[in-house]
Amino acid sequence: MEVGGPCSKKRKSAGLGSHEAGATSEGRGPGPTAGDQDQEPPLLGAEGDRISDLPDAVLGEIISLLSTKEGARTQVLASRWRGLWHSAPLNLDYRPFLFDKEALDVIISRVLAAHPGPGRRFCAPVYHLDGERADAWLRSPALNNLHELELCSYERRLPCPPAMRRPPPAAAFRFSDTLCVATIGECHLTDSTVQGLHLPKLQKLGLEKVKISEASLHTMIAACPALECLLIKDSTGFLCVRINSTTPLAFEA
Repeated sequence: MEVGGPCSKKRKSAGLGSHEAGATSEGRGPGPTAGDQDQEPPLLGAEGDRISDLPDAVLGEIISLLSTKEGARTQVLASRWRGLWHSAPLNLDYRPFLFDKEALDVIISRVLAAHPGPGRRFCAPVYHLDGERADAWLRSPALNNLHELELCSYERRLPCPPAMRRPPPAAAFRFSDTLCVATIGECHLTDSTVQGLHLPKLQKLGLEKVKISEASLHTMIAACPALECLLIKDSTGFLCVRINSTTPLAFEA
């Protein structure tokens, strides 16, 4: 399943960390004497820096489109950028980080504690989201007004048999009023989970390795009046898919 929704391209990701940036570059130009040098202006922190002249709202939008690591790194570019990561919508993706569960717990908790919100995108392996800690993550103010949610399967382990798949955390559906893209993988969407669900802004929905009854599948599709793209992959519990839509809908199974 592709990151950020079933019909979008994968975003590049890297690990969270600080990094020295903003170094200037030098080059020797064809001056009249051998000793002449033509030095390029630095990208940031000088008269040649046009990006830092943009409004905070524009810079925040740029930062929110970066990977978690690169977005946090912008704080060291220059003093102009130090507070922008905290005010930009948070893009949190687990994939660049260590796959050790305890280390991943610490990193996700640290990022959510450091960022005041709102959230733009949250991506985590669905098997990892159980217990009180995961519930606290999903209810964090850093994820308020979330636009993209991906509870994905974990590619580096054996797939979970359909009979053992558990429902996603209840707190994952607190974003139903604001979600535009949702990808749900390797879990059991029970009738009680789907009942009453309404996703008025959802445009892209992906169900990957999901167990769901035929009635609940149709209920979920009907709960997405703005749906434009639907991907169902390796899912069980139904025999057919019935789609009634007043708008053009791209469907892949």
